[in-house]
Amino acid sequence: MKHRKDFFSKGMVIYAACFFLVYRTLFQLSYVHEHSHLSYWAVGLILFHIVGLIWCLGACLFYLMPRQFLSFICAALLVVALEFLYPDPTKVHFWLHKREYAARVYTAQAAADGRLSIVLYRHAAYIPSMPGGSLCVTEILYDNSGDPGLISQSEDGRASFQRIDDNFYLRYPPCG
Repeated sequence: MKHRKDFFSKGMVIYAACFFLVYRTLFQLSYVHEHSHLSYWAVGLILFHIVGLIWCLGACLFYLMPRQFLSFICAALLVVALEFLYPDPTKVHFWLHKREYAARVYTAQAAADGRLSIVLYRHAAYIPSMPGGSLCVTEILYDNSGDPGLISQSEDGRASFQRIDDNFYLRYPPCG
């Protein structure tokens, strides 16, 4: 019996990874106000691929093509797994610039006595998927108080926050 290489399965995995990168890039670019229309392209791309995947899975079942059926399932699971494993871009930014932020905190602590709360980075993004579009902010904050009530106070109101390192936090003020 002649052994054939399975180029279809490898191609599906590569296609799924490329699809993930394209729609993620479209969503990231859509956060810039001038490119907010790209979110509609990303959603359209996702919906087109969902319909196409369902159609292909049905065709594979109808024509009894188990290898191709499993390839489509693996490609879909790869996209879902990449979505869950995709890191938060602000966390990545923090880890890349941690030394710089630690130096700024050290300089600010020398001038301050006791509690220190300083916003080290503020990223505003236009989120077109929210009703009417909305400007959402993510902040990297240093706060040595450890008091959740003080950490959650922002200029825009009460914010949710998440600890990322010793006294460093990601703070998410309300969108507005």
